[in-house]
Amino acid sequence: MLFGHENGLVDTPFWAPPAERYPGLMPDRTDVLVIGGGIAGVSLVHHLARRRISTVLVERRHLAAGASGRNAGFLLAGVADCYAEAVRIFGRQKTREVWSITGENHDRMLEAVDGSDVGHRRLGSVTLASDDDERARLEESSQLMRDDGFEARWDGERLFNPRDGEVDPAALVVALAARAKDGVIREGVEVTAIESSGREVSVRAGQIECRAGVVVLATNAYTSQLVPQVKIQPTRAQMLASAPVLRSVCEVPTYSRSGYRYWRQLRGGEVLIGGWRDTSLSTEIGYDEEPTLQIQDHLDTQLASMTGGAEVTHRWAGIMGFTDTGLPLVGPVDGMPNVFLCGGFNGHGMGFAFMCAKQLVEMI
Repeated sequence: MLFGHENGLVDTPFWAPPAERYPGLMPDRTDVLVIGGGIAGVSLVHHLARRRISTVLVERRHLAAGASGRNAGFLLAGVADCYAEAVRIFGRQKTREVWSITGENHDRMLEAVDGSDVGHRRLGSVTLASDDDERARLEESSQLMRDDGFEARWDGERLFNPRDGEVDPAALVVALAARAKDGVIREGVEVTAIESSGREVSVRAGQIECRAGVVVLATNAYTSQLVPQVKIQPTRAQMLASAPVLRSVCEVPTYSRSGYRYWRQLRGGEVLIGGWRDTSLSTEIGYDEEPTLQIQDHLDTQLASMTGGAEVTHRWAGIMGFTDTGLPLVGPVDGMPNVFLCGGFNGHGMGFAFMCAKQLVEMI
């Protein structure tokens, strides 16, 4: 049976799209033009507004149309690699900084939308050991984290991070956007070209041109389509969601196999499962958002093992942006004066973007 095709469930994200629409045109001029209406874009608008800087955000579809409305909604500290592996990759000091920044990202982002229902819970997260090697890395991670001042518990099979949480990612984007002034956010504007020379940046959307003092690319996986010299690899992540399951099958957001596999159960009982990209790495590179039978079969198997056969209600995919370093790119674009970048979140945009946006606004 071809999954979903017979009942219209292919590429149907679980998270409801924003009800509010922000139609508009490219402005003739603005001090700062933000391109991209995901979590990075609306975070930039938030921080720029606090500094009273004239800003317009343009989005080619609608807010949270990309990865920000198509992820699992995890709010985790750090990167996908466990702490011990991150220390080997980045060094002890950088790893400590990354975990601190993402922990602060969680706190500050929720403060910014205080009073809004964004489905937030902070019950912690679990990383399961899939084999002996990962078990040893997770046990080492627990000790390193505690030595560096982070809470962590290891029980022999799983690492528990009590400060992690979960959210409705699309609702979070909407809540931040709702605080912007009228006219700041403009949907349906597809930028086609950017030229930087002298003191201004020329940005085109079809036949309309905008002159901006500063342009910030919050386009994550799609950045190289506008600025080819920026190397961010588009990578598909697939998910499914089930009908409500009456019993608890997953207490907290759960990671396994170095972040390649993940799941959570919502308050309403729905089970969300994603990942298994490691079973077909080459096919998951690119901009195609449609789920595939190969990956969805793995998600189905996991759902069956967890629930005994719950009905699948949604199947979808989102395009993440991966960098060579494994860390976000935040700063000026080489060779393009007054053009900046805030993206390349390596599948962890909800955990990084708010503080990355703050750092970039302080930079410019």
